Amino acid sequence: MADNKSGLPDKVVEVMVDSIFKKNGINKDDVKKNLSDEQKQMLREMVENLKQQVEEFNHKKTTLTDKENDKK
Repeated sequence: MADNKSGLPDKVVEVMVDSIFKKNGINKDDVKKNLSDEQKQMLREMVENLKQQVEEFNHKKTTLTDKENDKK
């Protein structure tokens, strides 16, 4: 992926995580202080998984858009 597109999934994930934290009244700084190393690793893995899902979604969307444009 191009550099400008690779930043998009990071922002999407960041917005999603921030939204979830706000909905549940969670302060990011408090979370960082109170998590065990194992929990931090689990969160990293979840974020990476979310990034992959967003990238796959964007790729599918781009592929479908390209196919539609080719038909025109």
